[in-house]
Amino acid sequence: MYEEELKEIGLTDNELKIYILLLKNVSLSPAEIAQKLGLHRGYVYDALDRMQEKEVISSILIKNKKQFQAVNPKNLLELIKSRLNNFEKIIPKLIELNSINKEETNVELHKGKKVYRTLLKDIITSLPNGGEVLLIGIDEDLLTKEVEPIYVEQYINSLKLRKIKERAIIKKGNNQFPHPSIKYGQIDPKHIGKTAQIIYANKVAIFITGEPYYLIIIKSKEFAETYKNNFELLWKMAKN
Repeated sequence: MYEEELKEIGLTDNELKIYILLLKNVSLSPAEIAQKLGLHRGYVYDALDRMQEKEVISSILIKNKKQFQAVNPKNLLELIKSRLNNFEKIIPKLIELNSINKEETNVELHKGKKVYRTLLKDIITSLPNGGEVLLIGIDEDLLTKEVEPIYVEQYINSLKLRKIKERAIIKKGNNQFPHPSIKYGQIDPKHIGKTAQIIYANKVAIFITGEPYYLIIIKSKEFAETYKNNFELLWKMAKN
């Protein structure tokens, strides 16, 4: 009825057995403890060392032989209170550490025919004037002929008005959208996966074609920085 509560002060199952055994006896030697509990003597020595560090037992010398006894349960209560008070003192510091450079990561999942329109709107609203969009694996033919043939043109005009630039890494042989706001780099298809990746502001969007279309938008500064670094590596490899 008290085993679970005692475990909460950090005792293992066997340490708990030793402590209860010592409570029932004035004192016992390691050999006596091992014999009564059926434990290996070497393990008992190690367990007693740990229990002394946890301050739940103490040792005494009887006829020049080391014996162990349980700490009074009332002392355990004071020990727990002391530890709790010490922990409460460091809580503000722990909270401070937890909040330093901590940014909440937000993930959105969109599904359907209009998901790329959702992405284009989010790019425009998330980026400041003069910002930049980085794209990997975009298929311009697919976007302009199947996915968003009308809205893509409106988006391109918005780029021009807001002086937003785009750099796109596409597979060799893919068509390019003729617009001064967009620069292209072509690369061997083996370096580009089957999904398109769009990096803007502190977000990374992953566009998955198929039936239906899927769009995953991940808001995370650290995540976006990683993808930006990957983009720059590919951009150096790409032929402009």
